[in-house]
Amino acid sequence: MNGGKHNHKIVNTPTHLTFLNKWLILNIILLSLISFIGCDREQEVSNPDENTPIQQIQTFTTQHKEAGVLKWELVGETSQFHGTLVTVTAPEVEIYEDGKISIKLTSQIGHYYTQGKNKDNLYLEGNVVGVNENGKLYTQKLQWRNKDGTLYSPTEVKIVRGDSTWYGDKMVGNPNLETIKMSNNRFELFPKDEDINEKQ
Repeated sequence: MNGGKHNHKIVNTPTHLTFLNKWLILNIILLSLISFIGCDREQEVSNPDENTPIQQIQTFTTQHKEAGVLKWELVGETSQFHGTLVTVTAPEVEIYEDGKISIKLTSQIGHYYTQGKNKDNLYLEGNVVGVNENGKLYTQKLQWRNKDGTLYSPTEVKIVRGDSTWYGDKMVGNPNLETIKMSNNRFELFPKDEDINEKQ
């Protein structure tokens, strides 16, 4: 007996990092660094470019004038702005000559650029249809070359006048469809509709 006194022995146990503890701390540091780098990369990807729309508008309308004279007007269901490129769904285009509508065009998708060498040109894709008093035009891709005042298609084109049908590709023509040139021509013609010699 020690007379009710308690002997308390204090043992100092220094803390030592075991191999396992060191491994856990190293992994936590690495995971933190990876998360930080991942956040930076994600922010870089989110920057807008011509593949990522930076603005979307419902019921879009625009037009182009030269010296106060209307050259074309475009109306679409929706539009997306990709920098200088504008993409329009279900576009309806009216091309003007001498203040009058020369042709009306429709398609599934339309594009035009607000700047650069292709500015004021129009690009139509998907079931393109053109209609005026001289006939109808059908193709899958059509360009309005504003500077030249011509329509161009790199794909097959069908021109219908009355009962006559004219097929070809690489079409270049004026918007009223009176003067047209195409390659690989094929015809189903009726004299009452047109004289093909005037169009070659």
